[in-house]
Amino acid sequence: MSQHHPASPTLLVKAPQGGTRELEVSRTPFTIGRKHDNDLCLEDLAVSAHHARIVQVQQVLFLEDLTSTNGTFVNEQKIDRRQLRDADSIRLGTHRLIFRDVHPITAETAGTGESLITDETLVVSRPMGGERPPAGQKIGVVEILSGKSGHAQYHLTKHVSLIGAQDDAVITLTGWFAPKTAAMISRRGEGYVVSQTESGKRILVNGRHIQGEHALRNGDVVEVAGLTMRFLLRDPKGSLVQAS
Repeated sequence: MSQHHPASPTLLVKAPQGGTRELEVSRTPFTIGRKHDNDLCLEDLAVSAHHARIVQVQQVLFLEDLTSTNGTFVNEQKIDRRQLRDADSIRLGTHRLIFRDVHPITAETAGTGESLITDETLVVSRPMGGERPPAGQKIGVVEILSGKSGHAQYHLTKHVSLIGAQDDAVITLTGWFAPKTAAMISRRGEGYVVSQTESGKRILVNGRHIQGEHALRNGDVVEVAGLTMRFLLRDPKGSLVQAS
């Protein structure tokens, strides 16, 4: 029996050729695969006929791998079943999906392992390019310290800010051999996390190699794909928060 969602989460689907489309997860179970009888059909030979599905348990959504040939990955970690959180990066074959939740996780629940269940409904229907953080929330800022990039400073106003050479990257890499995607910085509640993309590029935070995703603190220095940058927080009035 399928369940319908009046305020639906969305999947931002990024094809390897560079095309992007957005699809609502308007019911569960929501199936993903190569065959056309899926709710989301991915024309990708590396994707199984019925590759994965999204199911709902109470008010929480989970992604399940359907014994696919090449596996299902969330934030570059292979999963069998995993709770989906706002801004999670999903990889199926050569396609990447960004999960957008209508009940994003707050700073109080992030990292505790507890499920966030709320009666409030926040409708998120705007395209990614028009996002702005809620009033009063601190904004992440990236300052480029060294490496080839399009600008010296970037404001992280989107839920997901890609680092790479592709057209929709927020923090742009330049140069002949710059990867299309090197990493991503996602807003989680009141904070930000940096995580790997399907490129598998090595990420260093304050000189230490990180895997999966890593919470960023004010003043952290991040290195990836030849780019060195400092992560800072800016308060709502526009002033930089002093690094601890």
